[in-house]
Amino acid sequence: MLFQGFIKGYIIVFVSLILHEIAHIAVALFQDVKLNSIKIFPVGINAVLNVNSEKKVNTLFINVSGPLMNILLAAVFIIIDSYYLKNSDNMRFFIYVNISLAVFNLFPLLPLDGGKILKDMLSCRIGLFKASKYTGRICRVASLVMIVVGAVQFATSGYNFSIMLIGGYIFYSLKYESTEVSLMNIKNLVYRRSRILRKGIYPGRELVAMRTMRLGDIIRNMDFDRFHIIYVLDEEMKLVRIFTEQEIIENMIKYSSDISFENLMKELNQSLQ
Repeated sequence: MLFQGFIKGYIIVFVSLILHEIAHIAVALFQDVKLNSIKIFPVGINAVLNVNSEKKVNTLFINVSGPLMNILLAAVFIIIDSYYLKNSDNMRFFIYVNISLAVFNLFPLLPLDGGKILKDMLSCRIGLFKASKYTGRICRVASLVMIVVGAVQFATSGYNFSIMLIGGYIFYSLKYESTEVSLMNIKNLVYRRSRILRKGIYPGRELVAMRTMRLGDIIRNMDFDRFHIIYVLDEEMKLVRIFTEQEIIENMIKYSSDISFENLMKELNQSLQ
């Protein structure tokens, strides 16, 4: 950018990216989320946040704050440019950059803000694991389409290979998503007990599982912010036993996440004899 004489444009883009990230940080700090570190890159900054699972944090508000900041900046400077600066080239470019950042970041693809917003909304309805699974599928398909479209466009015109690079980056970033989701869900389950003890009352959810189902599979079907009661049935649809969420976690630690309810009940019966 320096050699091509685009240094002013680069500074405008960089400042817009920083303001976008500052909005995320400000909203997170407002909700008492701990800021671990800030990393500065040539393409912007990245804030590493530590969400305390014992506190109720509106992650949807955090994720949408960045694009909203860009929309607000664009709106304010459209007014300034129209009435005071009389169509300044740098100001028009600043407005264009912020509108582009807002629109691009709202695409429902991880790791963009739009992908995180989509996952948050789905998590409230179908649970964290299912939401991550469906969001991941959407992102994989979209990233492959972007790679193909970018490759064809670059081969035919010689321009805009960035679409291909963005598709590749989105596809690559998904390899860490399943591990992160598993850690988030386990962390939420572990801290849920302290939240219940502190509040004294907590929303619940009932699940029905066949006795052949594994404990690890039932964990994947649990919601982000509900305490679960699990009814275990046999093949004749008769109730065999009732487990609480805490009992599932304790038995997973004691035995294995691969143990089925049927084998778990045998182990528990033998320990009572």
